[in-house]
Amino acid sequence: MAWRPTRYLLEGELDNTKRGKVTGWMKFAGINGKVTFDLKGDFHRDIRGAKIRFQGDGTEEDPEATSYMHGFARHQTGSAGDITAGLRPHDYVEYPYVEWYSPENGRVVIELDPGQVEVLGNLLPWMQEEPIRRDQQARNMTRFLRGVAEALKVSPEPTVCISCTPQKKRNQEDSD
Repeated sequence: MAWRPTRYLLEGELDNTKRGKVTGWMKFAGINGKVTFDLKGDFHRDIRGAKIRFQGDGTEEDPEATSYMHGFARHQTGSAGDITAGLRPHDYVEYPYVEWYSPENGRVVIELDPGQVEVLGNLLPWMQEEPIRRDQQARNMTRFLRGVAEALKVSPEPTVCISCTPQKKRNQEDSD
């Protein structure tokens, strides 16, 4: 349930030198020019306060890139999700992971190998920083899933029934 354009990533740079804000750009095969970012939130403690530069494995010649990336917004706004280089302390995963939630494209996830990411600038001392709150990330996911449900016109009421009797059998029991 996420847009996963890792295969088409050419390169990019994200900046969290201003607390509470993630800005930057990425280039993808299948999209002319850069995709720019203006997100609320912070990187995980392993890279908070720095910039990250990364290289993807995408190629401009990928025949599926244009089709896959069709509809991907050239400017991404919204909330930073889990963004980590996978360095210590491992508050989330042990590899580079970039996630954000945007009104333009929903949840987007990019997963990289450690050798594809370079950390630039001065990191904030992680021992003095609070980890990204899991309840905040759960709220990000809830907002995303609510948007998916609304787009699909799914009722906001719970639709899962545990230990329910099928309707036909229940009607038979009621008439007995």
